[in-house]
Amino acid sequence: MHSRLHFIIHAAPLLLVIFIDSIGLGLIIPVLSGLIFNPSSTFLSGNLNTPFMQNLIYGAVLGVFMLCWFFGAVVLGDLSDKIGRKKSLLICLFGAFLSYIFSAISVSMHSISLLLLGRIISGLTSGSQPIAQAAVIDMSHPEQKTRNMSYMYLSLSLGFIMGPLLGGILADNRIVSWFNFATPFYFAALLSLANMLLLYGLFKESFVAKKQKIRIQFFSAVKLFISAFKPGKLKNMSILYIIFIFGWASFFSFCSAFLIKSYEFSPTQVSIYMSLMGVGFCIGNAFLVELTSRWWSNRQIFAYASLGCAVIAFLTIAIHHPFVNWFLVIGIGAFVASSGPTVMSLFSDTVDKDSQGWVMGVMGSIMALVWGINGVVVGALSSWGAALPIYVAALFLLLSALLTPYFIRKN
Repeated sequence: MHSRLHFIIHAAPLLLVIFIDSIGLGLIIPVLSGLIFNPSSTFLSGNLNTPFMQNLIYGAVLGVFMLCWFFGAVVLGDLSDKIGRKKSLLICLFGAFLSYIFSAISVSMHSISLLLLGRIISGLTSGSQPIAQAAVIDMSHPEQKTRNMSYMYLSLSLGFIMGPLLGGILADNRIVSWFNFATPFYFAALLSLANMLLLYGLFKESFVAKKQKIRIQFFSAVKLFISAFKPGKLKNMSILYIIFIFGWASFFSFCSAFLIKSYEFSPTQVSIYMSLMGVGFCIGNAFLVELTSRWWSNRQIFAYASLGCAVIAFLTIAIHHPFVNWFLVIGIGAFVASSGPTVMSLFSDTVDKDSQGWVMGVMGSIMALVWGINGVVVGALSSWGAALPIYVAALFLLLSALLTPYFIRKN
């Protein structure tokens, strides 16, 4: 108990920054789906306002963000091993501020190009989570690593509950007459500024960087991505993670579009749905992570969590009642949350202490590249049916569960 309290006290500034950052991220998701798919939205017009183009643009906006994250996350993760976690996080937050401003202006001007520009900037500077993960690892003893990372995920989860709700409220002009789809982006920009001030004033650097010449190689992401697949433990984890992320991205990115198309959910209802997913994240991080770690190995937890996600994704389609989905999403959120700290620990264990920032960057780049490809591919395919992305999610998550015993050996 003493070690737990000691960690929370010293990590409080970092956890607070993560919490505020996740609010900004969480409120964007329901706003984007409402902006593009909601019948009352006027963002798209003419030939762009067709089901195929809606899906293509939605997938492209998601995809370009994550593909840019692929290049930026590894660079920033590696940079954090050279200049420290704090300076790297400040770079990320300033990029987030600029991206939200461009996104807000794009809504007012009905400009897809400005929206894409905002997401490109955001993607290139979205290495904050891998860097935060590395900072948590810096502050953790080996036997407490999984537990301490669950606190980081709990902070993310709490912010993600508030974010979608705020997004739904701030985009609803029935609450305040001047609210619109641009308002949540402006709010997120203010949060990013507040986040920068909190980090600068409260967070004490957790990593003493060695004196090294800084050489930023933008395409190092490709080299590091390839290096993750050399024979060894990291290769096995990387392949398995690709399968899991492709499934989870299919559900997370397109579940709101599925609800809007299939059940005519309003932006407010989508916001509630995404917030309930955040409740599931909290349940997973607050209870499941610690409970399951007492009974099972990290290998078993990841397999069972993947299987649970697959079952719920299938039930989302099979049970034809819209509001049942509000309860199902809590379950999938809990399962994903329980898998998060576990898979990070599995990745972390494949390298030494001096390479933690690097391996968290590699993990982030894998997630970003797969998520980006998923957004473009599944976005285009979803014009064949609103439920198709959810079927893809169920299939890949099930495959992840079945392959875990073969890709992760017993210790």
